[in-house]
Amino acid sequence: MLKGFLKKYGWRYVPGFLFLLLSSYITTLAPVALGHAIDLMDMDASLIDGRQVYRQALYIILIAVSVFITRYIWRYFIIGNSRFLENYLREQLFIQLENLPMSYLSKQRSGDLMAYAVNDVGAVRMTFGQVISMSLSGLATATMAIYSMVSQVDLQLTLLALLPVPIAVFIILKLGGIVRKKFRYVQSLFSELSGEVNETIMGVQVIKSFAKEEERLEEFSGISKTMYDANVDLADTSSMIWPSISVVFGLCYAIGLIAGGHMVLSGSLTLGTLVIFNGSLLLVQQPVMSLGRIINMLQRGLASYKRLQLILDQPSIPSKEMEDAKKPVGGDIRIENLTFRYPGTKNTALNGVCVHLPQGATLGVVGPTGSGKTTLMHLLLKMYDVPEQSIYIGGDDITQIPAKALREQAGFVPQDGFLFSASIRDNIRFYQPGATDEDIIRAAKLASVHDDIASFPNGYDTQVGERGTHLSGGQKQRIALARALIRNPQLLILDDTLSAVDNHTEQQILQRLAGYYSGKTTVIVSHRLSAVQHAQEILFMKDGQIAERGTHEQLMEQNGLYAHMYRQQQEGGDCDEKK
Repeated sequence: MLKGFLKKYGWRYVPGFLFLLLSSYITTLAPVALGHAIDLMDMDASLIDGRQVYRQALYIILIAVSVFITRYIWRYFIIGNSRFLENYLREQLFIQLENLPMSYLSKQRSGDLMAYAVNDVGAVRMTFGQVISMSLSGLATATMAIYSMVSQVDLQLTLLALLPVPIAVFIILKLGGIVRKKFRYVQSLFSELSGEVNETIMGVQVIKSFAKEEERLEEFSGISKTMYDANVDLADTSSMIWPSISVVFGLCYAIGLIAGGHMVLSGSLTLGTLVIFNGSLLLVQQPVMSLGRIINMLQRGLASYKRLQLILDQPSIPSKEMEDAKKPVGGDIRIENLTFRYPGTKNTALNGVCVHLPQGATLGVVGPTGSGKTTLMHLLLKMYDVPEQSIYIGGDDITQIPAKALREQAGFVPQDGFLFSASIRDNIRFYQPGATDEDIIRAAKLASVHDDIASFPNGYDTQVGERGTHLSGGQKQRIALARALIRNPQLLILDDTLSAVDNHTEQQILQRLAGYYSGKTTVIVSHRLSAVQHAQEILFMKDGQIAERGTHEQLMEQNGLYAHMYRQQQEGGDCDEKK
């Protein structure tokens, strides 16, 4: 996961580590300089050499400035590099999400995927920035400070004062393990809460329509309360680390002052040397106290790293599926004994489907909900792995045609009419970024939505809102249709595209598209039979199988399932365009 990042940015850690070690060394000089200054003044006032004192004060100032400069440099390289890592991981995660197969994405909650990009990437960034720098800086500073205590002061006093330190380390390691488990639980709750918020936002119209705000609030409050309790529990455990270490080091200082004080009184130790000892002990305390925070962030980072590794290691769409077309994709479509079931399920979605659609012809696919209509469309676009020798396009097995090449030469309009949170103009030219305004208007007219757009105050620059919430259901579907038509594809697949428009608008669109269909291979899925009456062949699907097939007239003469549904729809009439 990190090979690409280290290859490109790994060199930045080298100067960062060098300046970090230099900064740690310079930091340990401060207590020594202060101790020497005190020794210079620890005598009769008449004997104090003012120039030496001023020289020592200047030396302390230079140490402070040097620490500032070296610390700025190593933070620029190490902490700054962690920001490069954060950006790199987010890009890799986004690329992976785009390349993951539908069979995997359809099983994931959006809240989990959001948590990967927000919490987990941030936790890994802290590990490779703050944790690395704090660990190395603390280790270097503590080691140099202990060496200074031994060489400048006294070995026995140093060992005596540091005797309680292992207790602090034990407390940190013990509490750190508990923090890790609790943090994992908090992460899982965050994913659940994110998913709940996302679903509420996406389904706000349904919630309001059924006046379910209170029930939804109760569900959200329940998850939020659980997460609150988990975070408080985590904070309670984490908050025990710092006070425990403070108590231990309070004991270290007490031992140092008592034993060191006796040595000063006996004349075996100067006052300035005792100051060096206490100042160096402070430099040891800081890394140890940071150890709790380091372990906390490290545990979070490792847990997040494993979560990211899990999704980044998921098998993505094979690279051969993302290759460009070696030749134009088109021709007749033959489906031979197609049987398919979704990964991880036992039920068969399609069973023994056989179809031959000549190039330039139109195929209608109708049937009740769950009969396999949309599944057939997804397989024609290779959204899922297609069984070999079951679908042929232009004589070529679809499994040998790159998915990218197939989709780039097809126009697909899904039944939900998804729109991006952008202008109408940008949504229509999504498939064709270089499309001119004339192309956009032509496609909008074909989809019978130009007049609606022209009536908006901002016309084609109107913002559609998230998922097109500012538009009616019919307007969203027709804009999605225009988005496919602007590509002028040779294979056009419409999945219940006109379900949200009234009969009058539907007939208007079908009349305008009559000439457009000419020469294009078209597959139309619809629950409304009036949308497929003109098709050269109509399939009536039921339970994943073709129950009836033929033209509209032939199916009406059979007086079977198709004819029964047609008469029901004629008797039921139509209603206004859905919002």
